[in-house]
Amino acid sequence: AITQMASPRVYANLPVYDPSKSSLAFGNRAIPKLNRELQSVELAVRQQALLLLCDVLHQKEKLAASLREGIASTLKSLLEDDDAVVRQRAAHALGIIAQHTLGRQIFLELHLIPALAKLFSDGEYTVRYSAHGAVEMCARTSEGAEGTVAAGLVPLCVEKVVQEENTPLRALILDTLHWCFQVDTVQGLLCKTLPICTQLLGHHSPDLRSRAARIVYDLTVPYEGKETVCAEGFGCIPLLVGLLSDADTFVKSQAAAALMSIAVITKGKYSELEAGALPSLVALMGDTESEVRLNSIKALTMLAETPEGKAELQSALPKLEELINETNEMVSKAARTAKKVITWKP
Repeated sequence: AITQMASPRVYANLPVYDPSKSSLAFGNRAIPKLNRELQSVELAVRQQALLLLCDVLHQKEKLAASLREGIASTLKSLLEDDDAVVRQRAAHALGIIAQHTLGRQIFLELHLIPALAKLFSDGEYTVRYSAHGAVEMCARTSEGAEGTVAAGLVPLCVEKVVQEENTPLRALILDTLHWCFQVDTVQGLLCKTLPICTQLLGHHSPDLRSRAARIVYDLTVPYEGKETVCAEGFGCIPLLVGLLSDADTFVKSQAAAALMSIAVITKGKYSELEAGALPSLVALMGDTESEVRLNSIKALTMLAETPEGKAELQSALPKLEELINETNEMVSKAARTAKKVITWKP
């Protein structure tokens, strides 16, 4: 019988070997080995270990083990590494850690926020982006935001919004400021955030326009902020009114929210009426997005508290009747309140 020669077979499902990654040891030795490699004098070993660490940190149980092993301290020292790839990957790894409650506690204990803030002036864009990303992730909780404010980052972030030219990075910084202003508006008002965000309301990027409008809302919750934007020649209110006709949903929604906040004071109401806010707010009651409808109804309710606003809004009552019967409970409730204010007679 003729025996057939063995033919080579290709195994399609074999794992692909990535030579740029360090190999993870098994069991309890894995994390300590990784921590040693992160501290290696050889650059390639540090870079590879960081790449592997970022994969490891996405697994919750491994993240806890990594923190027990003191990897956060190692990463803190790597933020000062001479190599930009190491600095970027270390900041990125800290961003992953900041997604978890345990990680955010470590952030505050090890003073990682000020350490990351040093990289806001790094010569490499990717390093700056990863450092800002880690701080923003930490600032999403009230403890993290308080830690960010306490570390003195509000004036620094305001400065960086002006200095940076890259739109995604500026948007990320504005997100950090937004979280900070949930816990403290004083610093924001002191470092002239409102004039800077007023300028950004006219930016070509909807990501920056919407975030700037959101910060105007944040900083006009306190009375001092309302007074600031209503000052003669400040120019914020006409820009916000213009944004009510924006193509972007989030921009419209945030502009309406800011106008609602400003209209709490009488000066704000009349400034908005003069800027022609009412027709645009009435038009937004028919928007497809519930958040836009809700914010526009709340804003025009504030303007209905003036005799001029009340008179102009009589024609909007049929539309409000429709919205009272809407399935969205919050929109329906806001429409009922608006109708009450518009139809109220002394």
